[in-house]
Amino acid sequence: MESFVQFRNASKQVLRGMIHRPPKRAKGHGAPGVVFFHGFTGDRMESHWLFVKCARALAEAGMASLRFDFFGSGESDGDFSEATLRGEIADALTAVKFFRRQPGIDPQRIALIGISLGGAIAALIAHRVRAQALVLWAAAARLDELRALAEQIARPIPERNGFVEYNANVISLQFLGHIEKINPLREVARFRQPILIIHGSRDDTVPPSAAEDYFQAPESQIKERIIIPGADHTFASLAWESQVIERSVDWLRAFLVESSPFKRRSGRRLTV
Repeated sequence: MESFVQFRNASKQVLRGMIHRPPKRAKGHGAPGVVFFHGFTGDRMESHWLFVKCARALAEAGMASLRFDFFGSGESDGDFSEATLRGEIADALTAVKFFRRQPGIDPQRIALIGISLGGAIAALIAHRVRAQALVLWAAAARLDELRALAEQIARPIPERNGFVEYNANVISLQFLGHIEKINPLREVARFRQPILIIHGSRDDTVPPSAAEDYFQAPESQIKERIIIPGADHTFASLAWESQVIERSVDWLRAFLVESSPFKRRSGRRLTV
């Protein structure tokens, strides 16, 4: 079952999203859940509807999920020119809190999935929200590098001092200025639960070295790194997205739904 939801962030702005629920669940037990965080200038669908496809696969595997738009993105309130990274982090915390309170959701079995900058946000807050598992897709690790890339591509807007244009989005330089002050690698080092890292070998937005950075950062003994040969930043092929979704759903099912065979495995590096 899929249902539209809306909730307010810390600044009382309305965020909009979609909750997916599994078709069946055991009586008296809430379903485990996953919260998705989209990337920079993205939305709750993500490229080639990657989040939608994964959310539906999670539902079939017995897990609920929340996809939502950050403030200024998608159908949520605001304009992207008003967005900041700190605001998106606050939105992420609010979204997890909101999701935990929904009927039929087990608040003790919540995981996070983030892509690109959304992956960095997931890594930043995973320990704060007591997530039971973390999945990072092409996650940005060193945000100053991401800012440098955005500034190379962005174009100034003569009539709007302090703003630039990036992929037909108006971006405040304040958003970019905050990036270097936030360190997801430092924060994810505090996360002790299972972590799955998936990256494309030909990602020209976030370098594949970020996957190794994340793999080395946390002290969790249950972690896995998967590099998909030839894949780009958003895994934009049927074969690549299928691998990403299947691996992620299997991983989360092991830790949120079933008795996990992974508990006896530690520090795995896997290239497919």
